[in-house]
Amino acid sequence: MIENRKLEHLKICMEKNVASHYSYWDDIILKHESIPRVDLDEISLTTEFLGRKLEAPIIVDAMTGGHKVAKKINENIARACESLGIGMAVGSQRAAIEKKEFETTYSVIKNFDLPLRLGNIGAPQIALGYGEEELKIAMEMIDAHALEIHFNYLQESVQPEGDTKVRGLKEKLTLLARKFPLIAKETGAGISRNAGEFFKEAGFKAIDVSGVSGTSFAAVEYFRGGELGKTFWDWGLPSPYVILSLRDLEIPLIGSGGIRNGLDAAKAIALGANVVGIAREILPQAMKSHRDVEKKLEKIIKELKIAIFLSGATNVEELRNVEYIIRGELRSWLKLS
Repeated sequence: MIENRKLEHLKICMEKNVASHYSYWDDIILKHESIPRVDLDEISLTTEFLGRKLEAPIIVDAMTGGHKVAKKINENIARACESLGIGMAVGSQRAAIEKKEFETTYSVIKNFDLPLRLGNIGAPQIALGYGEEELKIAMEMIDAHALEIHFNYLQESVQPEGDTKVRGLKEKLTLLARKFPLIAKETGAGISRNAGEFFKEAGFKAIDVSGVSGTSFAAVEYFRGGELGKTFWDWGLPSPYVILSLRDLEIPLIGSGGIRNGLDAAKAIALGANVVGIAREILPQAMKSHRDVEKKLEKIIKELKIAIFLSGATNVEELRNVEYIIRGELRSWLKLS
């Protein structure tokens, strides 16, 4: 059952080490400015994304929904995001579309004044028949400002019950993008250049890069008994590499995939992301209380502000122009481009 699988995914992410074996964010060094330009408390983090004003360039990215535990998790996250004025995305809404009894595990976030609410539907479900009706239900369920379409074909390939049909998917997505504000989202394997160009041409509003550096859903499936997950544990494109390869497309980018702290967030924005997505770093706190989530996010926001300050910038826009150095494995990736 979908709800059992979702709860199983959550428990594995909490109890097992399912991270990629290498964090490419460590290969980026922001250059230090000895004399900052303004006082630290003058640094501005406000930004606009998809026409929505955020108090900081952060979205708590898609995590869960569709089981009893998820309702409290999403409520804790939503309450914290409301307090801090940042965005939130829910996990795949398939469970609630197929079983209305799970709708409140997502719709609970409508109780909070969030500046940006993102819904979530899987590309495999669209390939298998989801269309305008299902997307409309997902949007209305949380009063979404946009809808993430997640591409998790790595996970589906190594999952015993995975859906791997793709025939006709591009044509369906092109039609849906004309009627709904869609965001293309990977789930840990990164968005390729070819896919990025398709999303831009099809009319998607943004891309959530979610590359290698964070949670490996192949690893998650390995711990569920999908032995092929071990082979493909680190499969995919590095998160920073994807940002660098897509930034000239002039489509808004969500830098995600292994963002651990405010310094990683600053690096993603310096490379070309408009905002960042954070998920697993928040999960332990979301299991406890909204105040724990808020404290964790406040720490990340403070770290981001310090990184901007020490880089000689004064706001998020200027952070995109600071100097940085690339080393290690990421540098090798860039040489192959």
